[in-house]
Amino acid sequence: MTNYPALESAANTLISAFDVATPPVPIDTMMMTPRPGMWPKIDLNQLTLSFTARGDRFAPRISIARLVVRQLVHTEWGKAHDLPDLVGDDPTRIAEFGRMVLMPLCLIEKLPVKEQTPINIAMTFMVPEDDAEARLNLRPAKP
Repeated sequence: MTNYPALESAANTLISAFDVATPPVPIDTMMMTPRPGMWPKIDLNQLTLSFTARGDRFAPRISIARLVVRQLVHTEWGKAHDLPDLVGDDPTRIAEFGRMVLMPLCLIEKLPVKEQTPINIAMTFMVPEDDAEARLNLRPAKP
Protein backbone atom coordinates (compact mmCIF):
# COMPACT_ATOMS: atom_id res chain seq x y z
CA MET A 1 0.00 0.00 0.00
CA THR A 2 1.34 3.42 -0.96
CA ASN A 3 2.00 5.87 1.86
CA TYR A 4 0.36 8.89 0.22
CA PRO A 5 0.79 11.23 3.23
CA ALA A 6 4.57 10.65 3.11
CA LEU A 7 4.59 11.33 -0.65
CA GLU A 8 2.51 14.50 -0.16
CA SER A 9 5.00 15.64 2.47
CA ALA A 10 7.96 14.96 0.18
CA ALA A 11 6.27 16.85 -2.68
CA ASN A 12 5.60 19.84 -0.42
CA THR A 13 9.19 19.79 0.83
CA LEU A 14 10.49 19.62 -2.74
CA ILE A 15 8.50 22.59 -3.97
CA SER A 16 9.44 24.52 -0.83
CA ALA A 17 13.12 23.94 -1.66
CA PHE A 18 12.44 25.83 -4.89
CA ASP A 19 10.37 28.56 -3.17
CA VAL A 20 7.22 27.66 -5.10
CA ALA A 21 4.23 29.31 -3.45
CA THR A 22 1.73 29.56 -6.31
CA PRO A 23 0.84 27.50 -9.37
CA PRO A 24 2.00 26.57 -11.89
CA VAL A 25 5.02 24.72 -10.49
CA PRO A 26 8.04 25.67 -12.69
CA ILE A 27 9.12 22.07 -13.31
CA ASP A 28 11.37 22.94 -16.26
CA THR A 29 13.31 25.49 -14.19
CA MET A 30 13.48 23.06 -11.27
CA MET A 31 14.87 20.37 -13.57
CA MET A 32 17.59 22.64 -14.92
CA THR A 33 18.58 24.15 -11.55
CA PRO A 34 18.57 21.34 -8.97
CA ARG A 35 19.39 22.01 -5.35
CA PRO A 36 22.37 20.28 -3.68
CA GLY A 37 21.82 16.56 -3.15
CA MET A 38 19.21 16.37 -5.87
CA TRP A 39 19.51 15.25 -9.49
CA PRO A 40 22.27 16.26 -11.92
CA LYS A 41 21.43 19.23 -14.17
CA ILE A 42 19.39 18.08 -17.17
CA ASP A 43 19.47 19.89 -20.51
CA LEU A 44 16.03 20.05 -22.13
CA ASN A 45 17.65 20.42 -25.54
CA GLN A 46 18.94 16.85 -25.28
CA LEU A 47 15.47 15.34 -24.98
CA THR A 48 13.91 13.73 -28.03
CA LEU A 49 10.62 14.95 -29.46
CA SER A 50 8.96 11.64 -28.61
CA PHE A 51 9.73 12.32 -24.95
CA THR A 52 7.29 15.21 -24.97
CA ALA A 53 4.88 14.01 -27.68
CA ARG A 54 1.42 13.36 -26.23
CA GLY A 55 -1.61 15.22 -27.64
CA ASP A 56 -2.15 17.85 -24.92
CA ARG A 57 -0.23 21.14 -24.98
CA PHE A 58 0.69 20.66 -21.31
CA ALA A 59 1.78 17.03 -21.70
CA PRO A 60 5.50 17.91 -21.79
CA ARG A 61 5.23 19.19 -18.20
CA ILE A 62 4.00 15.75 -17.08
CA SER A 63 6.86 14.07 -18.94
CA ILE A 64 9.38 16.41 -17.32
CA ALA A 65 7.88 15.78 -13.87
CA ARG A 66 8.26 12.02 -14.34
CA LEU A 67 11.86 12.51 -15.49
CA VAL A 68 12.61 14.63 -12.42
CA VAL A 69 11.05 12.01 -10.14
CA ARG A 70 13.07 9.20 -11.74
CA GLN A 71 16.24 11.25 -11.28
CA LEU A 72 15.34 12.23 -7.70
CA VAL A 73 14.35 8.86 -6.22
CA HIS A 74 17.84 7.43 -5.68
CA THR A 75 19.64 10.68 -4.84
CA GLU A 76 20.78 11.83 -1.41
CA TRP A 77 17.63 13.98 -1.15
CA GLY A 78 15.39 11.16 -2.32
CA LYS A 79 16.86 8.72 0.19
CA ALA A 80 16.43 11.26 3.00
CA HIS A 81 12.71 11.37 2.11
CA ASP A 82 12.32 7.57 1.71
CA LEU A 83 11.63 7.81 -2.02
CA PRO A 84 13.38 4.51 -2.89
CA ASP A 85 10.79 2.73 -0.73
CA LEU A 86 7.83 5.00 -1.47
CA VAL A 87 8.33 5.32 -5.24
CA GLY A 88 11.23 3.15 -6.38
CA ASP A 89 11.19 2.37 -10.09
CA ASP A 90 7.45 1.63 -10.26
CA PRO A 91 5.99 3.53 -13.25
CA THR A 92 2.62 4.05 -11.52
CA ARG A 93 4.20 5.53 -8.40
CA ILE A 94 6.55 7.66 -10.51
CA ALA A 95 3.52 9.09 -12.35
CA GLU A 96 1.59 9.63 -9.10
CA PHE A 97 4.49 11.39 -7.38
CA GLY A 98 5.13 13.45 -10.52
CA ARG A 99 1.53 14.66 -10.37
CA MET A 100 1.95 15.47 -6.67
CA VAL A 101 5.01 17.58 -7.48
CA LEU A 102 3.24 19.45 -10.31
CA MET A 103 -0.01 19.80 -8.36
CA PRO A 104 0.93 19.84 -4.67
CA LEU A 105 -1.96 19.36 -2.29
CA CYS A 106 -0.92 22.45 -0.33
CA LEU A 107 -1.47 24.58 -3.46
CA ILE A 108 -4.67 22.80 -4.53
CA GLU A 109 -6.15 23.43 -1.08
CA LYS A 110 -5.48 27.18 -1.40
CA LEU A 111 -8.08 27.27 -4.16
CA PRO A 112 -11.75 27.68 -3.27
CA VAL A 113 -13.42 24.25 -3.08
CA LYS A 114 -15.67 25.03 -6.06
CA GLU A 115 -12.51 25.62 -8.16
CA GLN A 116 -10.97 22.26 -7.26
CA THR A 117 -12.25 20.61 -10.44
CA PRO A 118 -10.20 18.78 -13.09
CA ILE A 119 -10.66 21.52 -15.71
CA ASN A 120 -9.73 24.35 -13.33
CA ILE A 121 -6.77 22.42 -11.89
CA ALA A 122 -5.60 21.68 -15.45
CA MET A 123 -5.63 25.37 -16.39
CA THR A 124 -4.25 26.65 -13.08
CA PHE A 125 -1.37 24.16 -12.89
CA MET A 126 -0.85 23.87 -16.67
CA VAL A 127 -1.34 20.10 -16.87
CA PRO A 128 -3.55 17.85 -19.02
CA GLU A 129 -7.08 17.49 -17.69
CA ASP A 130 -6.80 13.70 -17.31
CA ASP A 131 -3.71 14.16 -15.12
CA ALA A 132 -5.53 16.80 -13.06
CA GLU A 133 -8.39 14.37 -12.52
CA ALA A 134 -5.99 11.56 -11.57
CA ARG A 135 -4.27 13.92 -9.12
CA LEU A 136 -7.53 14.98 -7.52
CA ASN A 137 -8.41 11.31 -7.04
CA LEU A 138 -5.26 10.89 -4.89
CA ARG A 139 -6.49 13.38 -2.30
CA PRO A 140 -7.40 11.98 1.07
CA ALA A 141 -11.12 11.57 1.63
CA LYS A 142 -12.75 14.41 3.56
CA PRO A 143 -14.52 13.32 6.77
